[in-house]
Amino acid sequence: MFDGTCQIRRVVINQDGRIILDLKAEDGTFNWKWFVAKPEQTREILSIALVAITSTKRVYCKIEDPTPDWAEVQTFGIFAPGL
Repeated sequence: MFDGTCQIRRVVINQDGRIILDLKAEDGTFNWKWFVAKPEQTREILSIALVAITSTKRVYCKIEDPTPDWAEVQTFGIFAPGL
């Protein structure tokens, strides 16, 4: 289980409409790896990813198992310490 903050450098909409995120864990768990977003959260995750990229903010992610290729992101949001 990964439950922490990441840098995000790219977001893509796949041919099937799923959001794909290029993430790097700040604790070193993974380094610039592609993940897929839950299909039922497409709009929300795309919006959050674009805000994070354009404002150079970090994101908060929860991923059940980040080791397989194309693992699914369970929770995703802008990292806002102190809120």
